[in-house]
Amino acid sequence: MNDFASEAMLRLVRTGLKRQGLATDGPPPVRQAHVPLADKRAWLHRLWQAHGPDVIVRLGEAVHRMDDEPLLLALSLARDPADLLQRWQRLERFVHSRHRMRVDQPEPGWLRIRHVSLDPHLPPTPAEDLLVFGFLVAMCERLETPGVRARPEALTGWSRSQRAWRSHAWPDDVSAWELRWQTASVNPVADVPPADPDGWIAHLQARLAADPGRSWTVQSLALAAASSPRTLQRRLALRDLTFTQLLSDARLISAARLLAVSPMPTAEVGYVCGFADQAHFTRQFKHHTAMTPGLYRNAFALRAGV
Repeated sequence: MNDFASEAMLRLVRTGLKRQGLATDGPPPVRQAHVPLADKRAWLHRLWQAHGPDVIVRLGEAVHRMDDEPLLLALSLARDPADLLQRWQRLERFVHSRHRMRVDQPEPGWLRIRHVSLDPHLPPTPAEDLLVFGFLVAMCERLETPGVRARPEALTGWSRSQRAWRSHAWPDDVSAWELRWQTASVNPVADVPPADPDGWIAHLQARLAADPGRSWTVQSLALAAASSPRTLQRRLALRDLTFTQLLSDARLISAARLLAVSPMPTAEVGYVCGFADQAHFTRQFKHHTAMTPGLYRNAFALRAGV
């Protein structure tokens, strides 16, 4: 991936190596310039050869020391591991990654995940598998998810439990994993009519703006608003609003704010704010502002002090 996501992963690897007291030599640190994919894979292969798989899978624990990484902050808004994997899958689609996560959820608190390639002739390497799974497991723990356990499906015992990796011989296939965690009980939501319709709309807007990258649905917003989906849609219609319009406005406003006040790359802004891909972001933003995201930033970022 020659994109902001792969650049964030490179920074993760460097921080993870430093955390383990190891040298961080490899592709140069990047923020805007891209590092060729072959160089990234060669570096990861050298790390595997020099230090073994245990070091690779532990690199993900660096997420607990990277609070200034916008991509991690966006992923950290996930409600649980299942939501986290949905956000990761959207990231893969957004950046047109050649690697994808195939996820199956047999029941609440249980995911079965396979790391695959869109090109069957170029599958992920074991080092890439362990790097990504180690990162995702660490992100689950960053969410304060209780009882996180993970293992390759080829193993019988848990490789990760109680926030620690167990030392063992890794199987040849580390592309398929099982992830478990403790689920919280959900209380039924009472359908309470709003005392202040304008305040109720503002509450909905605030909930959407707090996490614009979430895969919002009418059902999930209704739950957040202590309402049923049908009642929410009816109340919005009384204000000449729709769920789609409300969500689109929240994402566009959030994007405009980030473009004006942050140095975050334009593509990353699009992902964080919930757009399907960069082309979708540019098209929607220009439709509503008559400016591309780049032109908007050039016009307004300076006055914001960026």
